[in-house]
Amino acid sequence: MSIYSNICFYGGGAWGQALAITLSTLNHNSTILVSDKTRETQINNSKSERFPNLKLSPLIQATTNKEKAIKGSDLIFITTESKRVLMAIEEISSFSKNKINVIITSKGFATKKGETFNKIVENRFHNISLSILTGPTFADEIAKNKPAAAIVANKEIDVATSICELFHNSNLRLYPSNDPSGASIAGAIKNIIAIGAGIVEGLELGDNAKAALITRGISETCELIKKSGGDHATAFGLAGIGDMSLTCSGPHSRNMAYGIDIIKNNYQRPTRLVEGLNALDAAISLSKELNVELPIVDAIYKIINKKSDIKDIIKNLLARPIKNEFS
Repeated sequence: MSIYSNICFYGGGAWGQALAITLSTLNHNSTILVSDKTRETQINNSKSERFPNLKLSPLIQATTNKEKAIKGSDLIFITTESKRVLMAIEEISSFSKNKINVIITSKGFATKKGETFNKIVENRFHNISLSILTGPTFADEIAKNKPAAAIVANKEIDVATSICELFHNSNLRLYPSNDPSGASIAGAIKNIIAIGAGIVEGLELGDNAKAALITRGISETCELIKKSGGDHATAFGLAGIGDMSLTCSGPHSRNMAYGIDIIKNNYQRPTRLVEGLNALDAAISLSKELNVELPIVDAIYKIINKKSDIKDIIKNLLARPIKNEFS
């Protein structure tokens, strides 16, 4: 039996609803905190704008009352886009008198300097125990009860394990980790590499190029995690190579679709959320601070910001000095 009885999802989008659907299959009640009355009414009538072909369980209820939802919860998932996460953390902290477990599902950096959410919480929000839920998962497949695996990372491994136990025997298999910093960095970088995979696809550079991009992207992720004080092994698990493989697999990924659009539609700004685009400046800033070379991330940055011709950027990547693959 789970130690959590009052579960809240801060954010009524696809991820919040998908995870609430999963928990409902295990007979767990959950409250989804939404920003407008229309969505509140829809969810409370078992309807979902995000998943119109699914009927929501009556165990899933929605509210627009932030204070009531937060104060009444012992576990809160923040399922908003990355740039809204800090605001959510501040609100949760202000409403919570006792220490509360919070899980972030967004994949990105907390600031343009490349700070991770767990580092900021450790320094500023002492009444929050923060976990990172990340891995190769698309929300629509989770909502349809298709099998998937991911990790929950928290410095307190017992907390991570308790959250994994909450989902035990569902379609979502979770593994505990004590490396929230590495998990956060892996999630942010894979979105950037997925944009690169879209560029490769758009330029019709072939499967060899995409495989090389993913593999070297993992190498860059590994180096950044190590220099940030995380566990480099995280890059080789579900949060790293697992998630990157999925996100680079096709245009179902928003980040990869954006990379394709860069080539096919002449650099048009995205019409929907592209987390990799938001993470680029932060990744470049962090790499400079830690003195870590990220040639692929840097190349994607130059392409998006039109620093030079794409052919020249690719040529320069291939002409980098020879070195050992793992050095």
